[in-house]
Amino acid sequence: METGDILTVAGGLIIVLIIALVANPQYLAGGMTGTPGEVLTVIPTLPPPVVTPILVQSPVPTARPTLTTMPTPVDPYRIFYTDKPFSYPAYKLPDTMAAIGESDIRRTGQESITFAYIEETRGGLTQVFSVPYPVWMLNITVTANRTPHLGNFRLALCYASNGTIVDGVEILNQGNAYKKIQTSNTNLYLIISTVGIDRYHIDLETPVAYYNQYSPK
Repeated sequence: METGDILTVAGGLIIVLIIALVANPQYLAGGMTGTPGEVLTVIPTLPPPVVTPILVQSPVPTARPTLTTMPTPVDPYRIFYTDKPFSYPAYKLPDTMAAIGESDIRRTGQESITFAYIEETRGGLTQVFSVPYPVWMLNITVTANRTPHLGNFRLALCYASNGTIVDGVEILNQGNAYKKIQTSNTNLYLIISTVGIDRYHIDLETPVAYYNQYSPK
């Protein structure tokens, strides 16, 4: 083969090689990694995740309500009948009780404390007593189980100085009555008349606020 023919064949091979490389550039990339024909996959680097801090608030302490406690009352004292009723300025009830008045209406939801009481089966005049509270009540219960149709209870609260009636009440048959009194720091006594009853009980009460403020220390 002549030299010119050899050059022609070599030139043709070089041209074919150049065309093959242009048409398949991955052969060049494969040469860069050392593995022919391998395609490089570029994995992008992701930025680190943004962490949002969670703020946990401390619970706000709830104020506890102030409890209103009932005071511890002393034992109520008992009021007895006097053994000298005729020495009092008045010892008889009026002929009619219409002028004295009927039972008052008890206020609902009002906390009261009993500071004295009277309990008897018959009528009479009580010992003289004084109440320090500006407002207090007579809470009366009359029992007449044996002869309820004959039961009659009458009461009058009087000033010890002159016998003037402050207030009073009448209960026919049996039952309850309630009287609100607004006389304080004054000597008083009760005139009580009973017919056909078994027993009566009277609680002398005052609201808690007055008991706390005006009770003797």
